[in-house]
Amino acid sequence: MEPQGVFVYGSLLLGERNHGVARAAGLRRLRPARLVDFRLYALPQGYPAAVAGRGVVEGAFFEFYDLARALRLLDAFEERELYRRRAVRVWTPDGPEVAWAYLAPATAVARRGGVPWPSSRWRGSRAG
Repeated sequence: MEPQGVFVYGSLLLGERNHGVARAAGLRRLRPARLVDFRLYALPQGYPAAVAGRGVVEGAFFEFYDLARALRLLDAFEERELYRRRAVRVWTPDGPEVAWAYLAPATAVARRGGVPWPSSRWRGSRAG
């Protein structure tokens, strides 16, 4: 099944410093979502990375007016040296969805000095 939106868990979330990027990409709707079998890491640069492993990452499922256009903008925004866009299954209050997500390999996160985040939810520079 082809992804119908993007799972967001860091600085693009509503209330975070880069949410305007998602708005500029044509954000139409967002819903709470969870990604299972991934864990958050905090990077010294001040943003998170989701890495495969035991845990849950809480975020949002973003739907866009034009997903292809949004992906072009988001691909340019996300660091290609760190993140890889992958299709994943996320859980929303309305049921499961297939979404694109920008995920990081554990080796890349370790090279950048990433440390496990103490929560499943990213909130700027604090757990919550």
